[in-house]
Amino acid sequence: MCITPHTTAPPSMQSPFAPTHAGRVTGLAKRPVLLHARRMNEAVPVCRRCGACCRQGGPSLCREDLPLFAAGVLAPATLMVLRRGEYVTDNVAGGVVPAPVELVRLRPGQGGRACLFFTEPDACAVHENRPRQCRDLFCDAPQAVADAYLEGRLTRRDILGEASPLAVLCAAHEAETDLARLAALCRRALGGDAAAREAVARIVRLDAAYRDLLPARAGVSVTELPFYLGRPLARALPIVRAALGCGGLYNEAPSA
Repeated sequence: MCITPHTTAPPSMQSPFAPTHAGRVTGLAKRPVLLHARRMNEAVPVCRRCGACCRQGGPSLCREDLPLFAAGVLAPATLMVLRRGEYVTDNVAGGVVPAPVELVRLRPGQGGRACLFFTEPDACAVHENRPRQCRDLFCDAPQAVADAYLEGRLTRRDILGEASPLAVLCAAHEAETDLARLAALCRRALGGDAAAREAVARIVRLDAAYRDLLPARAGVSVTELPFYLGRPLARALPIVRAALGCGGLYNEAPSA
């Protein structure tokens, strides 16, 4: 797929979401929409609002959270995607494993691991409209989250709409930079396969081209790229850096 950045975006390629600014987060607490009233009225357990789970990172989203987008509580700039095959910490089973499915989650705040909407001491900007996983999680009884860990996971296609040009671009990027295939190529490259190493380099360049394309032609801000495309490949799969590293097994940089 040949990608050439341009400076203007046709209307069909524009992001369906309004730009999200830093001030948006602090304003969310002032306009609760109570989209999960049924869950809020459940008698037990009750969140103590201690902030312990918030400090460990933002929740993954499920389809029950879709109304939060229509209400303006969530938007691409508040999210990131962990792609299928990306190594993640499995808080239920324990350990670091490849993600079995795509996971859309709230991104961390600047310079840390805590959820974007968390502020010290122990405050959540969207507590009345927090995602389902936050509502299910109770520090002393985490079984509800464990039981629904992979249930009804929200995807980028669910959020954008199947016919959205941006959803089509995301799907194309996913197919052309498939992480399981890329990891296999990296292992071959580390074993001395020069053709595999060049294939890894081509995929990395393609990923970079997509990251130039979306801001240039689709009106996507840089802060939204972790939602649309996930993390850059070398961060999503650290083995990429090893496969393309100079020195060691290899004495030549990948061709430009």
